Amino acid sequence: MKKEINLTKEDISNLLNGKYNNEKVCAFGITHFKYSDCNEEDLVQVDEVIRVHKKCKKAFDKMQNAAKEDKIRIKIVSGYRSSKYQIDIFKRKFLNKDNPTEKELRQRLKFSAPSGFSEHHTGLAIDINSNSQNFEKSRAYKWLAENANKYGFEMSFPRKCRQNLGFEPWHWRYVGDKESEKIFNKAKMFSQDIAK
Repeated sequence: MKKEINLTKEDISNLLNGKYNNEKVCAFGITHFKYSDCNEEDLVQVDEVIRVHKKCKKAFDKMQNAAKEDKIRIKIVSGYRSSKYQIDIFKRKFLNKDNPTEKELRQRLKFSAPSGFSEHHTGLAIDINSNSQNFEKSRAYKWLAENANKYGFEMSFPRKCRQNLGFEPWHWRYVGDKESEKIFNKAKMFSQDIAK
């Protein structure tokens, strides 16, 4: 591994196994911030599989109803993920799960957070309709870009975000109250779209 990674072999092993304890991960110019798992009592079901924080669900339901009035269909396709579950998500695409290549690690960090560093842990981050870059071309995305902030949502990873993460037009976080906004303060400072 090259020095530009800024991670030791021990750091990489800890990232892969959900044991990295720093407050942020910095490698290849990419930054991920630490998040705690949502309390179980704050989670509510969206469907048989998906759960989100109850205040995120309440705000999303209002936004979904408003979108429906404009003949736009939006739905949550991913919500809360535990830090334990995220271990598998992060390692899933590595050919050698315990020893990824530098290229694999760079690509994975660009589009997936290691365990302990996913906004999904909070229950306040959701994926809407898709996990595809093509979502940007949809009427639903255009509607969200114009209206989501009215319901307390913002896109987490816009183009050229300061965290240097990949553009995810489907990934939105709830910041509609002071407590929720505080959870994402560090990321918000980095995630301002520097293209503006």
